[in-house]
Amino acid sequence: MSDYPPSDETTLTDVLEGYARGGFTSSFVVTDDSELECIECGTVSSPGEVSMSSLRRLEGASDPDDMVAVVALTCPACNSKGTVVLGYGPMATVQDSDVIKSLRDDRADTTAPGNSAHGETTGDDPQLD
Repeated sequence: MSDYPPSDETTLTDVLEGYARGGFTSSFVVTDDSELECIECGTVSSPGEVSMSSLRRLEGASDPDDMVAVVALTCPACNSKGTVVLGYGPMATVQDSDVIKSLRDDRADTTAPGNSAHGETTGDDPQLD
C-alpha cells in the first residue's frame, strides 16, 4: 500500500478524533478469521468487501516497532463509517496483516483524505480536509 510515513508526534487518540470529526464515528473489529465486524450492525465482511477511504500510519514514540495503521472504513451492509486500528510490521498479528493486505482501496474517493485524518495535512492535499 502506498502511504506516507508519519512525520510528527500525532497520537492514536488525535487520529481517531480527527476521523470522528470527519464522520467516521463507528468502529470495526478484526475477527479470528481475518474478517471485519461492523459494531453498528454486526455484519461480518471479508476485507475486500469493505471500502477503505483513508489509512494513517503511526509509530510508537519510544518504540518504532510499535506500528499501527488507523483505517477509515465504510460498512457494505449498513453504510456506517468507522475506524479500525490494525497492527502492521513485525509485531502485527496474522489477522491484522491479512486484513490490511485485502482491504478494498478506495482512498482516491473524497470521503476522507487518503493518508491522514480530517484536519491533518500529513501526506495529503489540505483542500480535502
